[in-house]
Amino acid sequence: MRVAPLFALFFCFLTGCQTKEEVKFDQYVAEGYALYTIHCANCHQENGRGLAGLYPPISKQYLKDKTALACMMRNGLVGSLVVEGKAYNRAMPGNLTLKDLEIAEIITYVGSRWNDEKTITQTDSVKSALLKCDN
Repeated sequence: MRVAPLFALFFCFLTGCQTKEEVKFDQYVAEGYALYTIHCANCHQENGRGLAGLYPPISKQYLKDKTALACMMRNGLVGSLVVEGKAYNRAMPGNLTLKDLEIAEIITYVGSRWNDEKTITQTDSVKSALLKCDN
């Protein structure tokens, strides 16, 4: 009996055979889900479909622009917003208490859930994005 294949099998059982990057991605998604549930789901709903014409759904259109998304989360949004052909004009409050890492985790979660993304939104890119916000 060879020990190395048994150890490899046992190691894969313990770690799920994931790379460090895959583990980190899964951690960001899990943390992002928890944060989304606390800070976003009340309006955008658990399924991301929004609320009865009052609050817009999470849209792939807006998930593409990570800078704008980070700015919306931190500073909120006032004015009209068109999502999937429908106009919404309800203010979205910002959340100044969210840390850059938390914003990165939420963006990673929503990107993976509603845009099939498999990459982590890095904290450095959130910091850079937040410096570009129009306040």
